[in-house]
Amino acid sequence: MNKLGVGRNRGLVRALSDLQLQVGDSVVIGVREELLLRGAFLVYLLPLVGLFTFALFAQWLGLSEPLVILFGLAGLVLAWLVVRWRSRRTAGDPALQPVVVCALLVGTV
Repeated sequence: MNKLGVGRNRGLVRALSDLQLQVGDSVVIGVREELLLRGAFLVYLLPLVGLFTFALFAQWLGLSEPLVILFGLAGLVLAWLVVRWRSRRTAGDPALQPVVVCALLVGTV
């Protein structure tokens, strides 16, 4: 997070750990690459696919431009709701959680 410029205003991240840690300890967390890619697909690509699919379907039906726009927005919202539902459903799954790789010594980052 330091490399991203977050600095002292860090957010909270829930991560699994076998280490004895206290709230506020500095740690290194790891996320499986597969989960990162799947998450990026869900959050960024799926809403765009929904938007374009619904808009192209409305275009194919021969609807007017305002209706094509409304269909596209409906596809975007529907895909966003699917992403939100999926993230809530899988939030507690331990297989999808980040893990603590190691704890950092006090004063090191």
